[in-house]
Amino acid sequence: MDRDTFSITDSMRNLEQTFSRGLVTGWLEGTKPRELVSGETTSHRGTRLGTVLEVRRDAAVVKLSGPVRCGDGVVFENTSNPEHSQGGRVYEIFRRRESVKEAEAGAKVLLTFANNSIDAQYVAENQAVWKTDDPRRQREIQKTWKTSSRRIPLDINVRAEVGKPIELRVRNQLGANIHITGTDNLEAARKHPLTLEMLREQLDRLGGTVYTLGNVEAEIIGHPMLPLSVLGNLRREMLARLETLSTNKQKYSMTESSLESIRHENRAKYAAQ
Repeated sequence: MDRDTFSITDSMRNLEQTFSRGLVTGWLEGTKPRELVSGETTSHRGTRLGTVLEVRRDAAVVKLSGPVRCGDGVVFENTSNPEHSQGGRVYEIFRRRESVKEAEAGAKVLLTFANNSIDAQYVAENQAVWKTDDPRRQREIQKTWKTSSRRIPLDINVRAEVGKPIELRVRNQLGANIHITGTDNLEAARKHPLTLEMLREQLDRLGGTVYTLGNVEAEIIGHPMLPLSVLGNLRREMLARLETLSTNKQKYSMTESSLESIRHENRAKYAAQ
């Protein structure tokens, strides 16, 4: 197998190993609505691992069409009685009576499972075997996501004055520019007035969003008090409005792309007349 073919096959396995009910060609082969989504299963199926050759107690001999490792999650597809499809994690792999940690496509192996993890009466010869979970690949995907995910810095300007509602102006490098005003006038603090450090700490709680806190500037007048609950509500409103802006921008971009495609088709049609 050449390098390009291996790369494509490996990429397809990566896609299928995420939540997948099976990959289809979509609209690439014409308008075939019934083939647009696979209806063979309503749950995660993963990648095709092989075919059952022989069934034993808590084990099965499988002809592999894909790689398998100890610890992988697999399911034996019972098409006649889907609710009784058996699944579990591979406990040990035997190839030519020798215990191995992994085996590649094309091998004939004995897959064993922990006691009572599968019910052999519902596993039969010629059943399809699917790999539903690959812990090593999942760790690789998570590592890639953590190192390659791009977070968007938010620059925030705050104006807090006693007797007036707090104001936040938020900008990012994607062109977002929003203005948020609190609902109530700020009262003078008796003990703990609002500080820039407090603002930074609370606004930096961006959780698992795509945003990170950038530059924060604050104009604080008259030692105002701001309950943390109010600041939390402002932060959530900020994120909600940023999400709305992002969604609308995506819709606009898609609409513009579609319109340009139609214009191009029309120009080509009229040029041919």
